[in-house]
Amino acid sequence: MTVPEIIAALTPYTRDFPKAAVEAAMAQREEVTPHLLRTLEEVAKAPEKFVSQDQMLHIFATYLLAQFRDKRAYRPLTDILAAPGDTANDLFGETITGRLDNILASVYDGDPEPVKRLVEGEDVYEYVRGAAVDTFMVLTHTGQIPRHEVVEYYGDLFHGKLRREHSQVWNALACAVADLPAPELAGDLRQAYKDGLVDDTYAELADLERDALVPFGKKDNWQRVKLSSLVSDAVTEMSWWAAFNADERPKRSVLPPEPIAPAPPFHSIEPDEPEDAAPEFDPGAGIRRGPKIGRNDPCPCGSGKKYKKCCLRK
Repeated sequence: MTVPEIIAALTPYTRDFPKAAVEAAMAQREEVTPHLLRTLEEVAKAPEKFVSQDQMLHIFATYLLAQFRDKRAYRPLTDILAAPGDTANDLFGETITGRLDNILASVYDGDPEPVKRLVEGEDVYEYVRGAAVDTFMVLTHTGQIPRHEVVEYYGDLFHGKLRREHSQVWNALACAVADLPAPELAGDLRQAYKDGLVDDTYAELADLERDALVPFGKKDNWQRVKLSSLVSDAVTEMSWWAAFNADERPKRSVLPPEPIAPAPPFHSIEPDEPEDAAPEFDPGAGIRRGPKIGRNDPCPCGSGKKYKKCCLRK
């Protein structure tokens, strides 16, 4: 396929996944990249204009540029996501709660300020803000930002960088304390619950405190993969979507089979032996017991998202 044919095939939404065009774009990376970047730049200039257009090119461009690790996509993408109201949701849909953190980490250019702007922007779509919080975990576990800098930033969020009233970004921050993990922020976490900033039906404080004592290397395998992976194959990432399989929704995870890079070792103030801090809890046996669906478990509806970001919030 020629580059114009690739772009033409990726532009409209159809029920069929344009696998041949996506694979052709991968094969012609250098030739197609300027067109993909130009697409994001055009959407960034007037994102509301593209909401009413039944197009997919900006989504394909996002995944392909993430796969290509093209840092030039970072600024226009974060500009689009910073659009006020529901615009980002209208443009990206479930990508926001599925793989946006991994996408942003895949095109990260070394400057955390655009992601911080998403986290702290009160007009930014609430689930974009949550995904931006999660992005810092992926950046840590792919070796792009030192852990201590993320912990320091999360601490700043607890202490004034976020308005102290309940919103989805507080739910995300609370879960990030457990998922990073950052046990040194446990006191801030408890205070956030005490002040009513976190929805306790979204995540229970006791669960988060317990999870925060589990070092990253002992988290469930799917969770380690999720938080230490970058976008590696746009076909694998997108072809299973319900949008392309309206009659048969696959029951599978959105995660690639293996992380791009192993999580780098780090030294923190986490307890050396979390089992001693909570003797009744055996990390090796898994965090959850019994029939309860955990907030970080894959949603049983088959969406591929975490339970906390799917049916738990319905």
